[in-house]
Amino acid sequence: MKTITLAGGVLLSEIALGAGKLGDLRFPEETLYPIWDRYTELGGFTFDTARLYAEGRCDAALGRWLKSRSFAGKAAVVTKGSHPDRGNMFVSRLSCAEIEGDLDASLNALGLECSALHLLHRDDVKLPVEDIMPVLDSLVKSGKTRAVGVSNWTASRIGQANAFARENNLAELTCCQAHYSLAQTTAPATGDLTHVSMNDVELNWYREFSFPLMAFSTQGRGWFAKRAKGEEPTEAPKRYYDGFPENWHRLERLMKLSQETGRSLSAITTAYARDSLPAAIPLCAYSSVAQLEDSMDALRFTLTREQVKFLETGLTR
Repeated sequence: MKTITLAGGVLLSEIALGAGKLGDLRFPEETLYPIWDRYTELGGFTFDTARLYAEGRCDAALGRWLKSRSFAGKAAVVTKGSHPDRGNMFVSRLSCAEIEGDLDASLNALGLECSALHLLHRDDVKLPVEDIMPVLDSLVKSGKTRAVGVSNWTASRIGQANAFARENNLAELTCCQAHYSLAQTTAPATGDLTHVSMNDVELNWYREFSFPLMAFSTQGRGWFAKRAKGEEPTEAPKRYYDGFPENWHRLERLMKLSQETGRSLSAITTAYARDSLPAAIPLCAYSSVAQLEDSMDALRFTLTREQVKFLETGLTR
């Protein structure tokens, strides 16, 4: 498996594995161990977790697996914290105590002294970056994380934050997690106005500056797979995508490319999230080893620029 190098030298796998499935009680941690095992057999070493997921149980479960496999020293663990309380998503948790406290809690549960990358789970645009960046810098300088980044921040905020960091010799943001897939959506459609979903302005910024992106919901929450079979999607894909007619055209093009190449829809959509940007890492979660194997076929091919353009627009030139 190839790697992407963040500023500061942190290496991440070209496809990252999320522990978020543990938030679903249908998937107790023991059922996910074979998935995590197979991921590492394929060369993967980047695991994403967060204090939000299952009220911290994901951190603890991943920590137990890392210890049982003696893999802690080989893994690049991406931690996330400072998510607002679900009851009021617009009251941020970005104080120094909250940022440090969430990372400390994650490291304790994981059994680690340091994470590879720590992300702020949400932004609060009412807070100036001058209040946030010194705190993140302190996490790096104290050795609690090797690098810092954000999740669901706009490109403009990332630019502001890093400009301030450079001017003051602080650690810069090295990566962002955002909603990005072949399927288009908007924050209102997801039901969470604090989400940042890709649009042309955001995409152009990532392409121009080659800023690393960890893309979540790369499979369209099952929308493509279910629609290709003629099935009604579950509530989440309905909420995410049924209001976007362009996605029907993208599904048609996806199915055509699948027929031409012999690759599955899952593998192509995973490859799209990786190959359509200069430095993108699909962040995936699976319910079975079979799902992982299907999606990980993306390791065996790279989409050409023409194929990416065809999926996006139907054009090849």
